[in-house]
Amino acid sequence: MINGLSYNQLAYECHQNNAKWWHDLETGARLDRDKDELLMLVVSEIAEAMEGERKNLMDDKLPHRPAAEVELVDAVIRLGDFAGAYGYDIRQGNNDLDYPLSDNKGAALFDISKMVAELGDFCANDGDYFPEIKKAIGEQLYNTLERIQEYARKWNYDLNGAYHEKTAFNKVRKDHTVEHRKGTHGKKF
Repeated sequence: MINGLSYNQLAYECHQNNAKWWHDLETGARLDRDKDELLMLVVSEIAEAMEGERKNLMDDKLPHRPAAEVELVDAVIRLGDFAGAYGYDIRQGNNDLDYPLSDNKGAALFDISKMVAELGDFCANDGDYFPEIKKAIGEQLYNTLERIQEYARKWNYDLNGAYHEKTAFNKVRKDHTVEHRKGTHGKKF
């Protein structure tokens, strides 16, 4: 659970909060987004968490919070949005995490990145249309979110508080407005 939400509730909330990223800026038509691109965005958040750890940085959007804490929440939000968009049922499976999280922050973040990459392997060639593959994706999402939470607990990060604050912040961000996104350097995805 994150912020009192089950992972499936989190996925629903994240996807609802990020609906604007799933529609064409000009026509409003629903976009068919590339799953690998979406998962790479998750990896980019984990890489930003690594930079925060390397440099002992505070976050630039929530400056009272460590950058790594907020970037991990961004990864959680992106994973939730991904799961919500495709209707993946995030459930614990038989392939639980059977190895300990590394005591090295970089190695632990790399482990999380590999778990995200494995999601891409499951989604390759639209294989997730088969029930057993969809189930495996849901289980991998569960394990990845669990590993992020394990990392946060190990290094005393407050994912619940950061999730609450970052979600509220994202709702009023100027760079998330249609006008800004249509600009030369606006976020396109």
